[in-house]
Amino acid sequence: MANPAQGAKYRGSIHDFPNFDPSQDAEALYTAMKGFGSDKEAILELITSRSNRQRQEISQSYKSLYGKDLIADLKSELMGKFERLIVGLMRPLAYCDAKEIKDALSGIGTDEKCLIEILASRTNEQIHQLVAATCTRRGN
Repeated sequence: MANPAQGAKYRGSIHDFPNFDPSQDAEALYTAMKGFGSDKEAILELITSRSNRQRQEISQSYKSLYGKDLIADLKSELMGKFERLIVGLMRPLAYCDAKEIKDALSGIGTDEKCLIEILASRTNEQIHQLVAATCTRRGN
């Protein structure tokens, strides 16, 4: 059995990208979505190599540069599971978790694996943020 202290050392694999420039990244995403179709590989490479905090800055920079919502543009350019992945990565973690829990509880049956994955792997602080995001999503 692995040492619990050792596991904590490896939690999370996305770190801040060095020499990060949110304006430059916003321009790269705009270029990747410009014209007919989109450069999905460029979008995936950029978004998955930035931390969540950096992705939030890119979204703000995109709004400042182009006057448009980055998530709305991504939704219009992408589709299916790829769209769900990219849009989920662009949202704050608590918001994404709240959406996944809502989806796991919706419809016939419950996706217990999803609930366990999220609830068992988050810290107390992250659970409190999740509850706040859930209330925000419902308008409470």
